[in-house]
Amino acid sequence: MSDTLRIRMYNVGFGDCFLLTLPDGKTILVDAGFHSQGKGAFSGNDLAAQIAADVAQDSSPPRIDVVIATHRHQDHVYAFNSNEWDGVEVGEVWMPWVEDRKNKAAQNLWKKQQKFAANLALALNGFNLDAAARDDVSFMLWNAGAEAPGSVFPAAVAGWSNAGALDCLHEGFATRDRARPRFLPEKKECPETFETPALPGVKIHVLGPPRDPELIEELDPEADGETYRALALRAAAEGGAIAEAQLAPFGDEWRVKDDEPGYRLDAGEIARLKVLARGADALAAAHKLDDMINSTSLVLVLQIGAARLLLPGDAEWGTWKLILANEDARALLRGATFFKVGHHGSHNATSKTLVEQILPKKIPAMISTQEGEGNYRNNIPLGDLLDALTAHDIRFMRSDKPKAKFTGGFSKGAGGQWIDLELPC
Repeated sequence: MSDTLRIRMYNVGFGDCFLLTLPDGKTILVDAGFHSQGKGAFSGNDLAAQIAADVAQDSSPPRIDVVIATHRHQDHVYAFNSNEWDGVEVGEVWMPWVEDRKNKAAQNLWKKQQKFAANLALALNGFNLDAAARDDVSFMLWNAGAEAPGSVFPAAVAGWSNAGALDCLHEGFATRDRARPRFLPEKKECPETFETPALPGVKIHVLGPPRDPELIEELDPEADGETYRALALRAAAEGGAIAEAQLAPFGDEWRVKDDEPGYRLDAGEIARLKVLARGADALAAAHKLDDMINSTSLVLVLQIGAARLLLPGDAEWGTWKLILANEDARALLRGATFFKVGHHGSHNATSKTLVEQILPKKIPAMISTQEGEGNYRNNIPLGDLLDALTAHDIRFMRSDKPKAKFTGGFSKGAGGQWIDLELPC
């Protein structure tokens, strides 16, 4: 038996897929997603086949002891559509409580979300959106289960869907020791701690998502000063005339000078501004819908010997607000020896308090991300967040930087297809 565990981060572009190999040879798969517009090293079938091959090195037929799906977004679950899973044995499947098809509160949450998405999709033609913004909104609607008129995203992988991936997680795989998934947390307490025969000697601490649907929908960390983007904007606002010009919604030609009489916009200008505002509203509504699904993410701390792995999925501010208000949860985070950076390094998934006051310095971290083009990935990963991690000696590796210098237990897989971390436990 080894005294180290291996964390493998697959290069799936704008998505998440991590394979943990424990000292006793047990394996844990955390998500198997990829983005249809991403530029990672794998397609969905290739990713599933690679994972099956990796776990088959230690077991025949291929076996994964625990499969964890943090939440239902494409970039976390889409490869579960693959037929490759028909040959893989599984011990247990873990999913957030909102995926329990027998839970009325969970089903009501999705009905509300799906109704909102469907109504926005039907109204999309009435908004003034350019092609890039329309594609952005259309993808987020499709990702939420509502197809916008003219959307091309379902054709990205013929016959595949987020719903199909969820069906596999509920009922798929060659065999499974525990037929019904675990839907976590099972109770309202935070943290919720349990052990399972599938992972002998491992303690699992569940910190999210909240059992309160209202907290799942609380999405804005800027109001609480917990995002590095909010801090950057505040600093700019205090920076004088240049910052004022950057933050102003209109240019100088629209400003009324102190020595000029005021004037009103004519009816045509007002109508044009209303149309533009409706386009902004559509984009904001789609992002809120997308963020709500992120907020259903599982947040786990896996305690494996001396190692404590913090795996937050794409959890956003509602979950973190609950966690940071809980002393027992904070104590677990202070002992973290590894951090999977949330939501590919976005502004609203990693709070200032977490980085600057709680996480230990010098711990290793991984960011599964893709610094890419287009509005959907704009400002991800957030430069201010990366700077803050560096300033606090949190040593991170990015999946999209296979040519980076590898030290401190990190190593590169063949062709940059993955990055491994050997972690003592």
